[in-house]
Amino acid sequence: MRLFWWQQLPLLILIQLLESSSTSHKIYAEALLACKCTLVNPRQSGDWIKRLPCIRQPPCLSFYEPTDPGVVSLRIAASVDGDSSVPTLTSVQETDNEKPRKQRVAAIVGGIGAALLVIVILVLVYICLMRFKRFTRQTSDGESSAPSPSVELGRGGTSPYAGAVSPNGALRQLTILELKHATCDFSQSNIIGEGAFGLVYKGLLQDGSMVAIKRHLHTPIRNFLHKVRDNARTHQRHLVKLVGYYEDNHQQLLVFDYIPNGSVGNHLYDSEGLPIGRLNMRQRLLIALGAARGLEHLHSLAPPLFHMHFRTSNVLLDETFTAKVSDYGLHKLLIEDHHAGSSSAIDCFLDPELSKSKNFSASSDVYSFGVFLLELISGQDSHGRNQLNSDQNLVLQAKRGGSSLDDYIDKTLGDQTGDVAREMMELALQCIDISQRRPSMRHIVEVLERIQEGEIGRLDSEFGEEIGAVTLGSELFR
Repeated sequence: MRLFWWQQLPLLILIQLLESSSTSHKIYAEALLACKCTLVNPRQSGDWIKRLPCIRQPPCLSFYEPTDPGVVSLRIAASVDGDSSVPTLTSVQETDNEKPRKQRVAAIVGGIGAALLVIVILVLVYICLMRFKRFTRQTSDGESSAPSPSVELGRGGTSPYAGAVSPNGALRQLTILELKHATCDFSQSNIIGEGAFGLVYKGLLQDGSMVAIKRHLHTPIRNFLHKVRDNARTHQRHLVKLVGYYEDNHQQLLVFDYIPNGSVGNHLYDSEGLPIGRLNMRQRLLIALGAARGLEHLHSLAPPLFHMHFRTSNVLLDETFTAKVSDYGLHKLLIEDHHAGSSSAIDCFLDPELSKSKNFSASSDVYSFGVFLLELISGQDSHGRNQLNSDQNLVLQAKRGGSSLDDYIDKTLGDQTGDVAREMMELALQCIDISQRRPSMRHIVEVLERIQEGEIGRLDSEFGEEIGAVTLGSELFR
């Protein structure tokens, strides 16, 4: 329907009063175009517009509003001058390349992210498969190289030796893989000895600690774990500490702290049993006192724990030459399980009164300690390996008497042994006497402590005289 110009003029005024938005500009342009087209005389329209200041606009009205891609926008130019012609409508095709570019970038980023996610998932699946494969291999072999669990040793347990618990309170249950790795698969080059329990290997555990591993093969020991736990509760400075154990159907292994300087016998005599003089008299006294304190501690437990296999080879020396008793209780394991082998060789450390009853007691340990003292003083192997006649061993000679005590003192010590060697020799003869006359380990410790005090006093007096004869540095500068 066509409107006259006086009908369209109020519409123009209303559009001018509205908010100057993009939509109002478009409506205003269209209304102005319609109004101008209906004027019969262009001069009349100019007069009307001049009379109405609210619709006066700049000579040219230009409007442009971007729309969605593919939609045609209208650029409207209208001249309101009197001589202008009909407004022209120019169609402009929107060529906006911004959004397609963003879409391409988003597609590329999304593709890269998806590829990375797939790679991460594949790596995780591979790791899980490898761990599962390793776990199944370990369980199928029945062995594990993981750190060994610890068996807690409570103080109020079933063990009768609950009064002496190791400091960490735990006994390690080692795996066979750990022990094979520690000993290079039980290589012969790692063998450091052999005892009644079996071969002894030097080993290095995964935590860096050096250990001595005793291996018992072929004959399983009944109640092995229970007996081992009892021994593990016994701890004292002069006892070798039990670290851990392992057992299966055909072998049992015990792991002890490694004592670097070996047994006392290695420092007393050579392979022929002759003295080598590596230990002075003071060192021998301290070794005897340390070993006596270790045995005395075993006898003081309730009930007492007897060593039953005490000898010079079972007294070890650490870095500071502190004596430590080893293999305590091991012979009991073998005796009670009827696996202690009998030997035709004479065992000088074995109490001769046990030949009938085999009833070990504190007195039998005292006898063995007496033989140990004889070897310390003489520096010789008590079995007399250098003697053609086995009856002429050191113990039998000492029992028979008829010789001066000085004849049994190690000649490599020289003449400065004083009364220490004689007092220790007298104590040794008391220990190898018949059982009724043997002293207790408590009494032996007291005697050795008294000898040590006298030796320290003698050394102090000797050194004091020597120091008094020396001119001190402070007096040189007076």
